[in-house]
Amino acid sequence: MSKLLFNKLYIFSSPDKAARVIEFAAGKTIITSSSIDGTNRGKSVIMKSLYHAMGADCNFDDKWNDNSKIYILNFTVDGNEFYIFRHNSLFKVFDADKNIIFKTVSRRELSERLNDIFHFAVKLPARQKSGNDLPEEDEEVQKLEITPPAYNYLLYYVDQDGQRGSQFSSFKSLQQYPDFKTNTLYYHFGAFDDNYYDLTILQEKLLMQQKQINRENDMMQLMLDRVYANINNVSYSKDIDHLRRDIDRTKSQYNEIAKKLSEIRSKLIALRNDKEELLLHTSSLSRLTEENDKQIQSLNDHVCPLCSSCLDNPLHLRIKRYNTGDDIILLSGELQIDVQRIERDIAKQESEYTKWLSKLNEYESTLNLHSSEINDVLRHKGYIDIKEKISDDLHELRKEAEQLEAQLKDIDKKIRKYNDAKKKINTRYYELMLADKNLFGLDGIAPKTFENIKKNFSSGGSNNPIATIVWYVNLLKLKHEFNPSAIDFPVVLDSPNNAETDQEKKNQVYQYICERITNNQLIVSGIGFLDMQIQGVEFDKIIELNNTKYNLLLEKEYTENIGILNELNSK
Repeated sequence: MSKLLFNKLYIFSSPDKAARVIEFAAGKTIITSSSIDGTNRGKSVIMKSLYHAMGADCNFDDKWNDNSKIYILNFTVDGNEFYIFRHNSLFKVFDADKNIIFKTVSRRELSERLNDIFHFAVKLPARQKSGNDLPEEDEEVQKLEITPPAYNYLLYYVDQDGQRGSQFSSFKSLQQYPDFKTNTLYYHFGAFDDNYYDLTILQEKLLMQQKQINRENDMMQLMLDRVYANINNVSYSKDIDHLRRDIDRTKSQYNEIAKKLSEIRSKLIALRNDKEELLLHTSSLSRLTEENDKQIQSLNDHVCPLCSSCLDNPLHLRIKRYNTGDDIILLSGELQIDVQRIERDIAKQESEYTKWLSKLNEYESTLNLHSSEINDVLRHKGYIDIKEKISDDLHELRKEAEQLEAQLKDIDKKIRKYNDAKKKINTRYYELMLADKNLFGLDGIAPKTFENIKKNFSSGGSNNPIATIVWYVNLLKLKHEFNPSAIDFPVVLDSPNNAETDQEKKNQVYQYICERITNNQLIVSGIGFLDMQIQGVEFDKIIELNNTKYNLLLEKEYTENIGILNELNSK
């Protein structure tokens, strides 16, 4: 299992001649400040800066001028040391001796080059082109493309302002890929990759080819029937191969054609019967409307429509009659809509033969064969040539259809493996989320939202940050269970207790995080950790920020570390 570790983070502000350097433990690190007025000390800036330096775009506070900052992050991958340098959109990557490996201003190139180091990069269906760049119909479908680096880190970073249940909200510009959440998760879990995507594209392409072959086969069958009719059932084959094909075709095709004609005829009879029945209902409603109108008129004259007695106040009866009239109008409208739909279906069925016969007429016109009787040997021979050509084409179509069917079965078998993997992932996801829902008493979340990872959920009030942390922790567990060979990035949780919760629940959240996240480097932040008494929670390194509010960067640390800034900036 490959593993990435953050060793040391440098943040420089040259205009202010200030900097901050933070070193992290390989295991668990917590960044904290005083529980008394310990806000706005820079904890979140440090947490955001880590994956920001690695190529993601984090949501900094307006007070933080990111454009003037330079970030340098020293990290190791399986013992191999690297430095990454970021200033605005410029990225540089160096080896342990600070020799430059590459530099770029392209996020795509950054992902491709980091892939050489991580041996991992999320790939998603290419973003759609716009305007005049839309692909032509015959253009080959584009394969998966390597995404910007942020998609590699989605499982590993939670911003304190991005704790929104089961939604990825900690990085910017994630919506540039449609359905990115589901596809990215399945990619991290090993159930979505280049091979799966290629299979689905090929399957779609072959299904379209299969439909086209079936249409051509039906057309040729009708054309062949028309040719047989025009030669008055006097037919011969020019050679034994064509004869054998004719025999094979007629044995298998007669029943198919007869069955198809019978099906269309049955559909037309049923549709016409349905239409007549609806028309009878419509007629009945018309008579009922007339009768209802008469009764309303009678009531307007204060005469009972049933017994002809005089009525002093027929208002109630008139209201009932008017309601009946409204119901009749609504029902009549629905019946008329149904009649229109049936008439459309009848027209569609009746047009089937007309379409294919017109194709045959076009074919005949090219040969100038318009006579209904064949009295000429040459014309007879022309029809026979047509029959043989269509027979050849049908034979080739059948062979192609059989090959397509075999290919589709093989593709279905391969895709089924991915679908089975997704089913197992979702089953395990449901088990994990349901257990932790009960552990933390998250009663506001419906269990049915755990049935599929594509579904979203959130929990009201102070429980929403807890629900978010639970979701991320279980995503990591799924990654380790279903795709353990993929690289593990550091888990960075910014203020996981970012809510008004009691001390007991805060302690429970920290215990949960430390117990569950054991395979990855863990970096968390939170106010007043030194004042907490949390049983069973031990951090390898505790960093307490004592600087004044909004002054994370210090002049002293700028002076002490200006050397590495100048060295990497100059290369």
